Amino acid sequence: MKPQTKERAELIYSMLGQIIQKQTASEIELNRLTEICQLLKEDVEVGEKTSGVLDDLCELGGKALELTSDKQREEFIQQEDRKLEEYYEHFKTLLEEK
Repeated sequence: MKPQTKERAELIYSMLGQIIQKQTASEIELNRLTEICQLLKEDVEVGEKTSGVLDDLCELGGKALELTSDKQREEFIQQEDRKLEEYYEHFKTLLEEK
């Protein structure tokens, strides 16, 4: 895995961990997460499964960003907790393999 790819994957993993722990995310954090997902998605080294996870994360981030208040985003993140946990575990496994 290229250093830049690994760095982006680690960043997503870390950000997901923070979101899960806090059960909320600011608009800035969601923008950054979605942007990094898009960049990582463009990397040719990303496998098919990871590409699917990145698509889902981008979609989830986009939906969260459409919400107008921090309270709405917090509720949305709490509703999507199971998915976030799955994505977090995917990146954990990915990083352990590399």
